Amino acid sequence: MTHADPTLPQAAQLPAAPQRPRHGQLLGKLASRQQHNLGTSLAMLPALAHTGTWLSLAQLQAASLQKLIAQQDSWLAQWQGWLHSACQLGQANTVSKLLEQEMNLALRAVQIVGQQAVDLASLQENLEINYGYWASLQTAGSTTTA
Repeated sequence: MTHADPTLPQAAQLPAAPQRPRHGQLLGKLASRQQHNLGTSLAMLPALAHTGTWLSLAQLQAASLQKLIAQQDSWLAQWQGWLHSACQLGQANTVSKLLEQEMNLALRAVQIVGQQAVDLASLQENLEINYGYWASLQTAGSTTTA
C-alpha cells in the first residue's frame, strides 16, 4: 500500500492543461501561402520575357542572401562565445562547479541550436511572403502592360 505525499498537489488541484498549439492552422496557412505562390508564379510566366522582371528578382534574391548572411554572422558569434565558455571548463575547482558549468554549457548549446531553427523558419516564412508579394506585383504589372 502506498501513501500519497500530502505536500504534493492532487490531480484535482493541478492546473488545466494548456491549449494545444495551433499546428493545423499554421500548417494550413503555410499550404495556402505555397499554393498562392505557385499560382502567381504560373500567372507570371508572360512577365519573364521582360528584363525588369529578372532584375527585380535578382534584387529580391540579393536581399534574401543578405538576411541569411546576417543570421550566419550572428550564429558564428554565438558559437564563438560558446567555445570560449567551453575552454573555461577546466578552471572549476570543485566537482559541483564543474558540473554546473557543464550543464550551463549544454543548455546554452541547445538554446543556440533552437534559436537557429527559429531564425531559419522565420527567414523561410519571410521569403515566402516576400516572394508572393513580388510575384503578385509582377503579375499585376504584366496584365496592365499586355
